[in-house]
Amino acid sequence: MGRFERIANQRIYQQIVDQISRMIRDGSLKPGDRLPPERQLAEEFGVSRAAVREALSALGLMGLVEVRQGEGTFVRSVSEEGLVAPMALFLAMERDQAIGLELLEVRSALEGEAAYLAAQRREPEDLLEMEAAYDLMKKERPIGNEASDADWRFHHAVASAANNGLLLNIMRTLSEYMQEGIRDYRQRLLERIPNMEQILLDEHQAILDAIRDRRPEDANDAMRAHIDRVKRTLYGVKSPSSST
Repeated sequence: MGRFERIANQRIYQQIVDQISRMIRDGSLKPGDRLPPERQLAEEFGVSRAAVREALSALGLMGLVEVRQGEGTFVRSVSEEGLVAPMALFLAMERDQAIGLELLEVRSALEGEAAYLAAQRREPEDLLEMEAAYDLMKKERPIGNEASDADWRFHHAVASAANNGLLLNIMRTLSEYMQEGIRDYRQRLLERIPNMEQILLDEHQAILDAIRDRRPEDANDAMRAHIDRVKRTLYGVKSPSSST
């Protein structure tokens, strides 16, 4: 097609989201238009297929495109309000400290409960997935996207072990919207606090141990303490629910 601009390195998937949504807004892409396959989009944008996949997932969650099994990805018919509001949310998440704090509060509530349920319901394969993610976190040094991706993989494995479909879907939604934010949180923590990498590993180990040993209360506390550390470090806020 040759209509898409090549993408710079920073916040790649958000730039793809911004460009495609702008093309929908100005009529370059119309309702019912089929987007090129992932491989072609990756070539035209000059990015990896993983970045394209992440952007398409975000666009789908925003209601701007839909995936039709066996047919492809199509532009949806949306109002101007539907176009503006999701992008405003993206920008707010990037710039607004209050929204960043609210996200962490939501994560603390959801993931604390997820850890509690996981300690009750986890299966052997759930532990294997958590352990694999934890091992990747230990191997990926220094700061890098692979380490933060392994971090999120661990949290996703905990949510999956909770065996609650709705909770898992909410976690997946957060993942699609906030992958870059989570990477940013991790990098800022590692830059600000000496030995933070080991602290983070120890906190994940505590969560894993509590889930493995079927200690729900301890798993909940360990998960909330882990997320509360981010709140304290980045925003100077300590949750009253934290027991540490």
